[in-house]
Amino acid sequence: MRGRNIAIGLLAAGGFIAIVRLTGGPGTEMSSPPLPPAPSPAPSGPPPQAEPTGPEATPAPDEISVRALLDEMIDLARLARLPAARFTAGQVASTDRRSSRPDDGASWFANDDFVTETQPNLVRVETRTDGGKRYVLLDESGPGAIVRIWSATPTGTLRIHIDDDPTPALEAPMAALLRGEVAPFAAPLAHVVARGHNLYFPFPFARRCLVTVDDIVSPDPFTGRPIAKLYYQIRYRRYAAGQARRVRPYSAAELARAAPTIRRIAAVLRDGPAAPASLPRARAVAIPPTTVAPDHVSVTTIPAPPGGGELAELRIATDERAPEALRATWLSIAFDGETTVDAPLIDFFGTGPRWNTYTSLPMTVAGDGVLVCRFRMPFAKRAVVTIARTAPGTIDIGGRIVLLPARFEKDSLLFHAGRRDREVLPTRPFRDWHVAGIQGQGHLVGTVLDVDNTSGSWWGEGDEKIYVDGEVFPSLFGTGTEDYFGYAWSSTERFEHAYHAQTATAAGSFSGVYSMNRFHVLDPIPFARALRFDLEIWHWTDNTSIALDATVYWYARPGARDDLRRREGHGWGPPPSPPEPSRDGTRRAELAGSPRDHSATGSASRPAAR
Repeated sequence: MRGRNIAIGLLAAGGFIAIVRLTGGPGTEMSSPPLPPAPSPAPSGPPPQAEPTGPEATPAPDEISVRALLDEMIDLARLARLPAARFTAGQVASTDRRSSRPDDGASWFANDDFVTETQPNLVRVETRTDGGKRYVLLDESGPGAIVRIWSATPTGTLRIHIDDDPTPALEAPMAALLRGEVAPFAAPLAHVVARGHNLYFPFPFARRCLVTVDDIVSPDPFTGRPIAKLYYQIRYRRYAAGQARRVRPYSAAELARAAPTIRRIAAVLRDGPAAPASLPRARAVAIPPTTVAPDHVSVTTIPAPPGGGELAELRIATDERAPEALRATWLSIAFDGETTVDAPLIDFFGTGPRWNTYTSLPMTVAGDGVLVCRFRMPFAKRAVVTIARTAPGTIDIGGRIVLLPARFEKDSLLFHAGRRDREVLPTRPFRDWHVAGIQGQGHLVGTVLDVDNTSGSWWGEGDEKIYVDGEVFPSLFGTGTEDYFGYAWSSTERFEHAYHAQTATAAGSFSGVYSMNRFHVLDPIPFARALRFDLEIWHWTDNTSIALDATVYWYARPGARDDLRRREGHGWGPPPSPPEPSRDGTRRAELAGSPRDHSATGSASRPAAR
């Protein structure tokens, strides 16, 4: 009977998946472009775009443009190979600038992660020609592209200047822009979830990008009274200098050129992608229904088509709902003899420890008992999918894999998913919890975090700290745990979006179990040699403890190593320590040298929690 239910569930979920969004409630010092005249009270920005008509523009090979980068917002196959135009990931944010060295004790965990008149945690503050202030959030030499803007307190007029043009290429009220009220950046491109304001959209530049606001005062989300605190993050890409000739910088004309594509991309992010089974030359491979027990594993072997193949979709169906049974069932996948996926079944699909339904671009946990992964998984010769029990008991499972022919070449990457086991940690002293250490070449594409908080106060002030290729100071240094996941103000609202979700939350207080995820599709984090992901443990209660576990997704060239849990043992050993800080004690972001050297971040939390 249960096997028949599994088969029915797979058929019922076999078509189009909807992605439903549930909305809740220093850089390098450079000379600035000439200041524009004092703006009018209500800048219009780019004129609203007409309804897209006609065919989409065809980008040139290796073109870096709004039109080309829009395709990357939904192209999961692209993540499975090294990009033709290599880039690194950068972030500027309102991080507390007192955080400068890991061995500085309490200041490494400084938590005033916001901009005020007396704490300018941003690039710089300038005086406008009319006597007002201009707050510079980003000043980055190109070529590059902004890919994400987040804020808990969007305010004032946001202006983006491209390639030293004194006239902003984009000028709009920041709050309206990030709420999706400025055409053509409507939801789901810009969206508010659990009080977090997000915009995922590419803004390429060839030589330089300057982002400013003219105010930092916004309404308090709880009282409505004005507060002079700006929380923000801006994620961007840095391309090699030689790529500048391939850049078509963001402009109103480029936006108009991409108009039909914007509509298509927004539809996929909102409604979901077409089923991979409908793609040309797709072939379905069954995972036969069976009962998995400690002495009986499910093993499905998939030979590659000539030249190579890729798993385009993995579906697993089960009637099991008990969290302990789901956690004690492990999914392992080996490609060409290398096991790269090894995680509890439910956690692999982006949530835990319970069956929390949600849909994103790469993952779905459906209410009818079907789990779906749409990350592409290339291989050269053979893939082996194994489902096994790590504790007494049984689970009935079945499934289906969609296989596509795809040549495995020198830029092809293997898909990885690994587990950082549950740890119970005291909240003092403050610490950096190690999430993952990876050695090899590839890019990080996602994180799942589960939290069990027994205290009635907020737990999530901790910043993400992501070190790339042995750097001394993390190139991505966040402003709070919820900020990394795209929400704000310690919200306990459940939400889901194509790129991020909070799939489980505490009910009525901060005490309880949380689960959240973020998928880096437009904003992957590349690494040439190594990546280290740490997360601050920063809780508002001194004498308590908190339990955490995590799942991490990445792509890497064959032979990469990691320090995450294995079903039968562990990874390559203890995580590498962060590189030693500079001897002169200066913050890496203030050192001369690599453009990777600036970063900033801080958490917007409920006043009662503070």
